[in-house]
Amino acid sequence: MKKKFFVPKIESINEIQVFVKNNLPQNQADSKKISNIELIIEEIIINIINYGFEEEPNGMIDIGIDTRNHDIIIEIRDNGIAFNPLEKKDPNVDADLDDRKIGGLGIFFVKQLVKDISYSRKESKNILHLVL
Repeated sequence: MKKKFFVPKIESINEIQVFVKNNLPQNQADSKKISNIELIIEEIIINIINYGFEEEPNGMIDIGIDTRNHDIIIEIRDNGIAFNPLEKKDPNVDADLDDRKIGGLGIFFVKQLVKDISYSRKESKNILHLVL
């Protein structure tokens, strides 16, 4: 797995997207897949930056990318506040717009775009494992 560390700041989103894109196998780098990966990264990293580091001044985000058979594996680790996004209830996307709460769609979209997603917490780090 190729890995790289990033500082948890908004400017890092593009750097992370470029790192992942540059480490995709050529045969898996079609424009639709790249767009989906960029959206996934943006949604997850924004949540980590906005909510994960209120109590951790020395934050870090570690991105890993690998391939297995025809799958792309992305692993996102951070040392922020413990948070399992998979425990968050999916929004009711069928509700009237006036009845919907603001936010909460990012993780929902991510779940729709991946083949598999799992969360664990080890050594004071959140670990989000994505398979596309």
